[in-house]
Amino acid sequence: MSIHKKSFEKIWVGSVSFTATEIFDDLNKAVAVSVPTAAAKIVIDDKTLGYDFKRIKEVKNQDANTLSTPGDKNPGGRESKKVSE
Repeated sequence: MSIHKKSFEKIWVGSVSFTATEIFDDLNKAVAVSVPTAAAKIVIDDKTLGYDFKRIKEVKNQDANTLSTPGDKNPGGRESKKVSE
């Protein structure tokens, strides 16, 4: 018999202003990239960082719904579909 310890996840939502900079070898490569890649340096303006409490919920696995750290992959790398003309 195992005893499960209750865990609680507290969720905030928020916003922040940031500047992303990235170095490219040529102009055509720079023009082709629409969002910063993992190579970009992202600087957060901590004066604009804001949090709002959203909710608290009981969870079984604390790491189940966490997001990966910024910069792990290219956010523009996903496939898109055209839904209308």
